[in-house]
Amino acid sequence: MYERYGSKKGFLRFYYHRVLALAGVYRRYSRNADFPATRRVVFICSGNICRSPLAEVYARSLGMEAASCGLNCGDDYPADPRAREFAREQGLSLEHHKTVNVRDFRFEDSDLVVVMEPSHLGQFEKKVGRNYTLVLAGNYCEKPTPYIHDPFNCCPAFFTRCEATVMESVRGLYA
Repeated sequence: MYERYGSKKGFLRFYYHRVLALAGVYRRYSRNADFPATRRVVFICSGNICRSPLAEVYARSLGMEAASCGLNCGDDYPADPRAREFAREQGLSLEHHKTVNVRDFRFEDSDLVVVMEPSHLGQFEKKVGRNYTLVLAGNYCEKPTPYIHDPFNCCPAFFTRCEATVMESVRGLYA
């Protein structure tokens, strides 16, 4: 269970959000974004040290204008060492990444905001506002899922699985 879902809580959240997705709750946060008007993709996660910085550097490697920030992080912390290693194995670099909190990030009207899990939707709207196009990253995976669990406190196998899912979602977004 830990290698597939990260934790018992991750397992429960995964299936809870899967049921809500099947009921159509997250339909407006999937492939409905106005991409021609989008100039930059902003990836958001909780701490801006694992999921969103990887998504940012991968999106840039594909030619997208991208940035990242965190909903619940301090400023100027480096990416998680496991995230830096995973990125290195993919031919990417997180060596110069420094965390940015959403309160300090300059959003633009043309940004497409990509969050990693449904709880981020409400947090973002509360902290930043409702004037942005929001989507769930996992909805762009081959098998869409609204919830990409935070791998920070998880086993190495799940950490790798999660980061691979983040990259898959960026590829789907790019396509």
